[in-house]
Amino acid sequence: MTFPYQPEQLHLLFVHYPIALLTTGWFCDILGSSFRKDSLHHAGWWCLFFGVISIVFTIITGFLADTVTGHMSDPFPIFQTHGSVQILSSILFTGLFIWRSIKRSHLPEKPMLYLYFFIGSIGVILLLYGGHLGAKLAGLI
Repeated sequence: MTFPYQPEQLHLLFVHYPIALLTTGWFCDILGSSFRKDSLHHAGWWCLFFGVISIVFTIITGFLADTVTGHMSDPFPIFQTHGSVQILSSILFTGLFIWRSIKRSHLPEKPMLYLYFFIGSIGVILLLYGGHLGAKLAGLI
């Protein structure tokens, strides 16, 4: 019995989960803070939680796919390499997850809330830019 997917195809199956979950979670947190809605904060927490879990599988399949593309053999300059940008974004979101876990899933209070949102904004920008680099690497754009 052979495995039905090639490594780069397997990565494409996982890559959309962290992009959707982490971006949606960040957006829910901003809306929840703006409109003072606990339900949006809860949605943001769960999206962050599952987004960070999905990062693990996406990075593993990304390294498997890299055996075909080989772009991580030289990960520098960081902002021109898909994998490097995504790993940096993953570190930021994992840090936010740890920060929020310490607070028992609650967002920090002001003024630290602004720092939390700033780090999340950088994470989202890097995540989307890294996805763009990955699409170019895969020949999809």
